[in-house]
Amino acid sequence: MADTLTEYAKLAGDEVSKGIIEEIITQDALMTRLKFKSFTGNAYIYNRELTLPGGSTTHAVGDNWQTIKPTFNKKTASLVTVGGQSGIDMYIEETRSNLQDPQSILMKGLAKDLTREFARLVIKGEPEVNALEFEGLDSLLRSETRMMAMDDGAIDGPGTAETELTLPRFDAAIDQVDDGRTKPDILLMNSTMRRKLTALARAAGSGLILNNIESFGHKVSTYDGIPIIINNFITDAEQYNDSSTWPSSTATTIFALKLGEENQGYTILHHGPVLQPRVRDLGIPRDEEIHEFRMLVYVQAILYSTKQVIALGGIDSTA
Repeated sequence: MADTLTEYAKLAGDEVSKGIIEEIITQDALMTRLKFKSFTGNAYIYNRELTLPGGSTTHAVGDNWQTIKPTFNKKTASLVTVGGQSGIDMYIEETRSNLQDPQSILMKGLAKDLTREFARLVIKGEPEVNALEFEGLDSLLRSETRMMAMDDGAIDGPGTAETELTLPRFDAAIDQVDDGRTKPDILLMNSTMRRKLTALARAAGSGLILNNIESFGHKVSTYDGIPIIINNFITDAEQYNDSSTWPSSTATTIFALKLGEENQGYTILHHGPVLQPRVRDLGIPRDEEIHEFRMLVYVQAILYSTKQVIALGGIDSTA
């Protein structure tokens, strides 16, 4: 939000233009689907199952039985801070408030900016590159070895070459979620891949029908009954930071996810009972006539079970 008299003069014009027309589109279909978990503190510790107890096998009469204890992998997730800061020129705040409330306008702008950055980090957060970011889906699934390569079907990363999406490989990836026993909560992709699926559905003899359902007041396409959620923070030029084989990529990724602690899936952690931005009134700096505000949240992302998610990477977005 620019602190200039000219910008705020636009908001204090005539009665016909009262209100703000939101030109920056921030609605994100994924945000309404995410699952959150609150806790108190700055780090969350959880145990992931590593080996099962028992060592069950067949036994003869009189066998010696061996006691085997279960083992766990202790995981720790520390909260990070996501936020922004801006201010209002005091001249504007005190003389241009006849029609619009400059402070309210600023708060809406900060909230919108914070929401967009949070939505970006859900996909692109890369703490291996920037330690201040939380784990995005792309980073987390690669670090947990849960990305299937489109080129050879191996679950070892994005592969070595961009390869056209095929329905058999797509189905094979989906079957990796919960070992194929239940379906993912969502399929997450960008609009390029949604158009590709539509094209595959139209192909003669495909047998694929993308039905629509109502979700949060909007029509959402489904694949085998699984909602398709569009998110264009997933690019058509993925670089896959852990791979040196993608210097100028045209690749993209599709995610199949279970969400929330109850599903042992991808979950957003936050401090406090609700995910509500903290607003700090920083007052007026000694050397400036600006009323400053800061808005922030404390968040992190975790994956309870690796079996509840899969990514299909290295899909050629131009094929």
